[in-house]
Amino acid sequence: MKFPLFVLVGDPFLCEEKRKDLTLALQKEFGSELPVSLRRAGDFSVKDLISEARTLPFLSLAQIFCLRDAHEFTKEEIALWGEYFKTPNPQSYIFFESDSLEKNHPFIQWANQAKQVYFLKAESARVASHFIQEKLKKAGKTISSDAQGMLEDQVGESYLFLDSVLERLIALAGEKKEIDRTLVSTLQEKLEQFKTDDLLNAISERNSAKALAVLDDLLDENFRDFPTVLGLLHWQLRRLWETRSNRFTRKEIEKILEGLFELDWQLKTGRAEGRYEIESWLVRTLELS
Repeated sequence: MKFPLFVLVGDPFLCEEKRKDLTLALQKEFGSELPVSLRRAGDFSVKDLISEARTLPFLSLAQIFCLRDAHEFTKEEIALWGEYFKTPNPQSYIFFESDSLEKNHPFIQWANQAKQVYFLKAESARVASHFIQEKLKKAGKTISSDAQGMLEDQVGESYLFLDSVLERLIALAGEKKEIDRTLVSTLQEKLEQFKTDDLLNAISERNSAKALAVLDDLLDENFRDFPTVLGLLHWQLRRLWETRSNRFTRKEIEKILEGLFELDWQLKTGRAEGRYEIESWLVRTLELS
């Protein structure tokens, strides 16, 4: 890698997937797993993080900092970053992630020097189609055109949910090579039994006992299928965000979504087992709302 700075702009899920690919490339380059720190702009001291970046953790060959909501850094903080990147630690990789950054933003200008800026806001239907095809190809499956159309209509831009749905379809298909409309309809009927709206209602009411009870029911009914439960919650929250629901403020929804992304990443990388972490996420969410 030429320069220890990457900028990812677009849908949070797409940014996360791209960061995972780049992180894997870095780990292959160094021949070992690297410590990864996930943070959000405004929730930490830039001076303190820069100090961390100057020194590697004990026995680590490199480290990675993933900083979400990069558009929220203040002018003073951007100036601090500018000073740091004049002489950065080449083994401390900084990922700035945002759903929107102006093309003349300093972060983009700095990362452009090494051609390490990635704009991931492609046209949603094309992105969803490509995502479905690639996911199924890796599993040795194909999908009929009408079944793919159903998925795209139902899931839209909720890629976390789409990822979870595809995993369920792959398992449901078994030895069958093609995923058809019947399989999608069967899964849809099962997904409609989820009570995620009850959970969101309990969260908005600040009713911790009810929220924990509903979560427990959800997990029992779905055989501890944590990725699917997280995907469904993400899907409903995105719909609330898009419709400007009065159950939560947009800021609250963004905070809850961020927690879901981090929990999903921990589960998929083996850093979390499931039950304790998802309950901890719920407790933190109740404190936010």
